[in-house]
Amino acid sequence: MTAGDPVGLGVLGARAMIFERGLRPAIEAAEGVELVAVAARSGPVPEGLDALDVGGYEEVIDHPDVEAVYLPLPNGAHVPWTERAAAAGKHVLCEKPLAPTPDQARSMADACEAAGVVLAEAWMTPFDRRWRQAMELVSNGGIGEVRHIDTSFSHIFPTDVPNYRWDPDEGGGALLDVGIYALGPSVTLWGAAPAEVSASVRVTDRGVDATTSVHLVWPGCRSASALVSFELPEQQRIQVVGTEGRLVLDGPAHTGGPEATEIHLQDRDGDWHVMTTDGGAPYRMMVEAFGRAVRGTEPWPRSPARAIELAELLDRIAKAAT
Repeated sequence: MTAGDPVGLGVLGARAMIFERGLRPAIEAAEGVELVAVAARSGPVPEGLDALDVGGYEEVIDHPDVEAVYLPLPNGAHVPWTERAAAAGKHVLCEKPLAPTPDQARSMADACEAAGVVLAEAWMTPFDRRWRQAMELVSNGGIGEVRHIDTSFSHIFPTDVPNYRWDPDEGGGALLDVGIYALGPSVTLWGAAPAEVSASVRVTDRGVDATTSVHLVWPGCRSASALVSFELPEQQRIQVVGTEGRLVLDGPAHTGGPEATEIHLQDRDGDWHVMTTDGGAPYRMMVEAFGRAVRGTEPWPRSPARAIELAELLDRIAKAAT
């Protein structure tokens, strides 16, 4: 394939909610990427994709027009299918978290490096224009020296409806599933190795966390609090507090999109101001960036090493939880 040809993309798990609602429209709208094969194990593929249904995951990976695969699979299935794709010489866009454990994430990264293929964790938040502008503003001193970050991401998933998020064997739990969002701002500003980690957790009868509350401390009197939950009313929020003011993102603070346009700023005198930005299309921008990384025209902005560091922090939090 030449640099001008679209990347042929296959999907393993075409009935996944994140694919149907987020990635499918993004892929269809993206430049430089073309959907060429799909498969689903939990039923028929979504309407309109029948002509691309090749029957099974192996058939997607082995399809001659598939150069890369997207994996919206349960967390516990990321490792084997990433390694299978890498063995076939196919690039991988894998849903977050990259893997349930740091060792598994390292195994995936090693397999892809050995095969010479791109491994990209599909965390779309850094591609959201409002989120990115907010992080640039605070990192450049827009609210003085940042002292504290407070984030939340909660959503109710019924326990009486089958869902891999409640299954410990599939890497379930709120921390693994949405922890990357709540930790994203602090890790982006200060790195993934805080000096102190503490957490509290409510664990279900099946052994996964329904709610986890986290407190992290970095040197220099810098701290972060994060709340993730599958049993609390839906909320996304980011608050960054500095010596000269504070920044707040509400609404879809972590998932972004066209409706995410306002950045709320409070100055040192306590007055509030609103900055307006272009909400953008973070899923499409992520897909297009993946296509450029596969073609080698632009590196993927977040290396597997950064994803592994976050996996290590998630592991520290889980072990510290009481």
